[in-house]
Amino acid sequence: MEITLQKDDRHDSPIFSRLRVKDAMRHNAVTLSTDDTLSLAIRTLIKHKIDALLILDHESLPAGVVTKTELMGAYYAALPLSTQLGDIMASPVIQCSENDSLETALITMQQQAIHRVYVSRTSTAPMGALSYPDIVGTLYKFCYHCKFGLHRKGNDSDETRLRHYIENVMTPSVMTVLGTATIMEVIEQLSASRLTTLLVVDKSGKPVGVISKTDLILAYLRGTETTEEASTISNAPVTTCSRKTALEEGIRTMILSEAGRLFIHGDSSDQIVGVISLTDMARLRSGSCQACSSSRIEVKKEL
Repeated sequence: MEITLQKDDRHDSPIFSRLRVKDAMRHNAVTLSTDDTLSLAIRTLIKHKIDALLILDHESLPAGVVTKTELMGAYYAALPLSTQLGDIMASPVIQCSENDSLETALITMQQQAIHRVYVSRTSTAPMGALSYPDIVGTLYKFCYHCKFGLHRKGNDSDETRLRHYIENVMTPSVMTVLGTATIMEVIEQLSASRLTTLLVVDKSGKPVGVISKTDLILAYLRGTETTEEASTISNAPVTTCSRKTALEEGIRTMILSEAGRLFIHGDSSDQIVGVISLTDMARLRSGSCQACSSSRIEVKKEL
């Protein structure tokens, strides 16, 4: 089954097209200094439940960004936790204006292969940040209050038949790792695939947990050796839903469980057939049905 996104004037979105960055952004940017340490960075990320930190120079101007990816790389390289953030940060800082359209910000994120942009009015420290989960959360609010939303009892109008389902938009392949693999091997696999989470399976292929970059940087902070087995830092149970689940319900599950990625099962909960992430949701530029989609999902079934 092939899935493509096409422009459809019949369902042109009056919602997404009119949204500005200021409508979805977080009105604060968590910052640290170039002189701060990796240890402080990990503690700060975990405390604020975020994926990236804005790094400021000695004049309090944006100098770079440190994400869980950079910290995972430092773990792999066995850098001491006392290493300064200026030594591992990525730069330059990609910024946008609060009055930019959400579409423009999303295109920038896709072109730059980044998961967030920082929002500023001037060249000084940004006033906030915009990430893929922020975009999804904003779209979900519209879905929740929409008259065609799933929470409306007895909603069986023609428009709901245009609803998107998980199986139409999921990635039909899942990268897995054995629980007996080493943490080093997990880092290598995540780095090569550019994923944030791996499904941990036993020798029979049964899902037994997940390992995310958050788990890895916590292991780094605790001094866990990278030669340890992946099972020692994996988390269970695996957050899943059926492939027949409505997209709106899948998004709700991810938001409530604070999971950036949802694994999709078939007839059995042990039969994982796909995966979907908040990043995927944002890239769809869509709510959960074609009532407000700015793009139409066209599914071409193989003959």
